[in-house]
Amino acid sequence: MDGKKNKKIEQLQSFTRENEGKEMTTNTGVKISNDENSLTAGDRGPTLLEDFLMREKLSHFDRERIPERVVHARGYGAHGIFELYESLEELTMAHFLYSRWH
Repeated sequence: MDGKKNKKIEQLQSFTRENEGKEMTTNTGVKISNDENSLTAGDRGPTLLEDFLMREKLSHFDRERIPERVVHARGYGAHGIFELYESLEELTMAHFLYSRWH
């Protein structure tokens, strides 16, 4: 780094020093001894739903936001031509669905 201080690395180092010796906990404060393995049915079986730590980690992952992409998160689109095969007049009030050749 040629003698230059990197503020991000300094911040990271101070954060890791503050947490040295502290035990890992869940969001509710339950102590965790190992967060890298999941409960499975057998040696190579599927993960179990009773593994609350895995569910907590997955819920955090699913709810993570990427700020640059939040605007486009719900981008739905349909392309093509809509063709009505029979009248839906008894099901809807949308007039374009009343007749096939509207």
